Amino acid sequence: MRTTGLIRAGRPFSSASTRQQRHRQGHHGRAAAGRGVGVPPPPAAATSGSGGGGSSKFGWASWALIPTAAAALLGGVSKALASSQQSELEAAHARAQSSLAAAAHWITALEQQPGVVKAFDAAMLLEADHEILEDDHMFSAFVSKGIVNDMTGYYDTQGRRFLGIISLGRDVCGFPGVVHGGLTAAIIDECFGGLLFALKKAKALPFWGPAYTVQLEVSYKAKVSAGRTVLCTTEVESSEGRKLWMKATVSDGPEGQVYATARALFVAPKPHKMVQDVGKYLFRRAFGGR
Repeated sequence: MRTTGLIRAGRPFSSASTRQQRHRQGHHGRAAAGRGVGVPPPPAAATSGSGGGGSSKFGWASWALIPTAAAALLGGVSKALASSQQSELEAAHARAQSSLAAAAHWITALEQQPGVVKAFDAAMLLEADHEILEDDHMFSAFVSKGIVNDMTGYYDTQGRRFLGIISLGRDVCGFPGVVHGGLTAAIIDECFGGLLFALKKAKALPFWGPAYTVQLEVSYKAKVSAGRTVLCTTEVESSEGRKLWMKATVSDGPEGQVYATARALFVAPKPHKMVQDVGKYLFRRAFGGR
């Protein structure tokens, strides 16, 4: 018996039957496609965004908005800070005016006391030809730059006291809103110098010529608020030869709260050193330089 085709897996293989089977499968597939059966869905359209063709909805257009949003946010913060600083400035100015108004009554009372004479004020501090103060005077700079709004000194000829009235600005703080303790010490030392100068003019000292701060002890009693108007009172405690001990009180007026107390030792230089210092000072006043 003759067989056509090949034998595979124990059964005859005919090329003709294979072509017929493929034809039938193709016919059924086209029919199914027409009915929508067994056809895989088309691929999803690619969306723009990170990963190119991924499903993310946060595309490059959204990323481009970030700088604009950040600028708007920073602009808002900047405006808020500027507004806050302006509010603080206005509040500090209001506190300074309130403190000065509250101090007006005791300032007037001090000025009207018998024997009280003005030693200097802010205008004198700014003069270039003041009899004792020079251009490099620290409190002249403080007044010119608004660190100290006003400073007036009085000498009580009867009580041999020096009275310094200082209206502080707002840029004087160590801790926020609180006057730096170093400035308080500087005010005290300045008022000691005012008393020393007044006593020299009155010829009430056992030595002539300058005297220098050798020791300064400050005890802080309470915080001083920025913008405050304070009174610094200095007087002689004792003297011995070239040594002069003085004491001071910084307060909220003659009967007000005490902010600090201090004690200082001033010493006049020895005669030969004094001559040198006075000579240098007079030369500097006459010809300038240092």
